[in-house]
Amino acid sequence: MFDYLYSFVTDSSQTIFWALLVLGALVFIHELGHHLLAKYFGIGVERFSLGFGPKIYGTQRGETEYRISLIPLGGYVKLMGESPPGDGEPNEDNIPPEKMFFSRPVYQRFLVVFAGPLFNIIFAIVLSWGLHFFGFPVAGTNIGSVMKGSPAEIAKLQKNDVIVGINKKSISKWSELVRTVVKNPEKELDITVRRGRKILELKVTPTLVSPDGTKLQRPMIGIRSGPGSVIMKYGFIESFGKSITQNVTIVQMTVYSLYGMITRSIPADIGGPIRISVMAKEQANRGLSYLVWFTILLSVNLAILNLLPIPVLDGGHIVFLFLEFIKGKPVSIKTREVLSQIGLFLLISLMVFATYKDSVYYFFGGEKKQIKVYKEKK
Repeated sequence: MFDYLYSFVTDSSQTIFWALLVLGALVFIHELGHHLLAKYFGIGVERFSLGFGPKIYGTQRGETEYRISLIPLGGYVKLMGESPPGDGEPNEDNIPPEKMFFSRPVYQRFLVVFAGPLFNIIFAIVLSWGLHFFGFPVAGTNIGSVMKGSPAEIAKLQKNDVIVGINKKSISKWSELVRTVVKNPEKELDITVRRGRKILELKVTPTLVSPDGTKLQRPMIGIRSGPGSVIMKYGFIESFGKSITQNVTIVQMTVYSLYGMITRSIPADIGGPIRISVMAKEQANRGLSYLVWFTILLSVNLAILNLLPIPVLDGGHIVFLFLEFIKGKPVSIKTREVLSQIGLFLLISLMVFATYKDSVYYFFGGEKKQIKVYKEKK
């Protein structure tokens, strides 16, 4: 029992550490965007906080207090004069008009609000650029398993074989192998295989029918990837292009997933802080590059989610600014307060739902499995 408790505590500590590192970095970058644009336009910044709730540590630099707060589930930048002047709120702190957020033109306020998601996107692009330039692992062509009755078994491919060429062309990545197979249904391929110290020449024909007779949407030869990877590197300029392409793909996938969940064309699969924490630890254990990939994905998702037109999110503020631009006057504080309360209720409900799902899966499902394994060993 002691071993189980020790394992549980150490695993929990790692999970918390990596979650705080990843989420802290993303929140810092997001709030830094708001902060820098506000400073650039001369808007007063009263507080820059990582986390919510009571202050753990803080320091005053000029007009701005920089602090770390107790609840590490986000952060915020408090601007001076966030409420519209003359909207029923007295200027108790005697803030100079030029420092007040709502005294600025709509376009400046829009840029300050939009800067948070924008900085998350820029952060993702920079991280991806660095990964493509310095190198990252991708699946190699090691065979992990061979399906019975498949073309691969008929061709006498075996577990632990390494495919080094197809049709006299050298390959080293699993994606190259998959791409070639998909392009050649029912066509015989010459496969060059390294088996131990031997080099073998085999022939395999991709099929559109599985061993059990099921028709497939794309051809297969019946192998799964095994352990082993190769490091991919690109030039400085090419890495930037790869980074842009990758992040555009992530944006498209995220938007598609959100639309699918809203229209119920795909199941709602919402992860909360618990799932993010567990996944951060898992990726960190796999290696630095995997943790960076995960951070890139989260950064883009955070940007898009913050742009949803929900009050209390950046997207909600942008909607208010758009309405102000159309009407020529700010949305009344009463309307903003009501809509913000609705938005806050929706966000809290979503967070509770996600946390509940994660808790059931990781604590009740995962923990029971661990206890069962422990009892069996005992």
